[in-house]
Amino acid sequence: MFCRQCGKPIGQQAFCSACGAATGLESGASPGPVPVPPAMPPALLAGRVRRHLHTLGILWIAFAAYSIVTWLVAYTFLRGFLGGHSWFMNMGAPWMYGMHGAPAMPGVALWWMPMVTVFVTLRGLLSIATGIALLTRQAWGRTFAIVVAILTILKPITGTVLAIYTLWVLWGPFSSLEYAQIAAEGTEEL
Repeated sequence: MFCRQCGKPIGQQAFCSACGAATGLESGASPGPVPVPPAMPPALLAGRVRRHLHTLGILWIAFAAYSIVTWLVAYTFLRGFLGGHSWFMNMGAPWMYGMHGAPAMPGVALWWMPMVTVFVTLRGLLSIATGIALLTRQAWGRTFAIVVAILTILKPITGTVLAIYTLWVLWGPFSSLEYAQIAAEGTEEL
């Protein structure tokens, strides 16, 4: 039999051991069985993680492509603007040079561009790995996606929005259980 208040199984007790509600049983008398609610169909059990997982995986891959392409365009522009290569008919950037071809702005160093390139490439690789892990329902994908989302949250606008969406979908104890169930179903299909 089950408690009418909390639904926990009870024996022939006068009070439920879980919630303390009176069971109506006195000295072994049974009030009759309490009906158990029918199981819900799997379509109604689909939670937030199941509904958003595919979209989240695709968005992480699209974010990686967007980040890399945006940096390639910015890199090309900045190299030309800061005098890294000639722009038009080998004329270079004339405002960058003084007399005798010496740089007019000696403080402009291009040392930071390779560092940013490495950073953007690593972020792109992490984003692609996150998207693939979520799309293939890897058991470690949820934790990996949460870590990458926290690292990406400081990327203005697109990174912040994607990170918040990722944390909304994958954060929390019920999300953890639901993702574990999805990952287990994914390995059974393979």
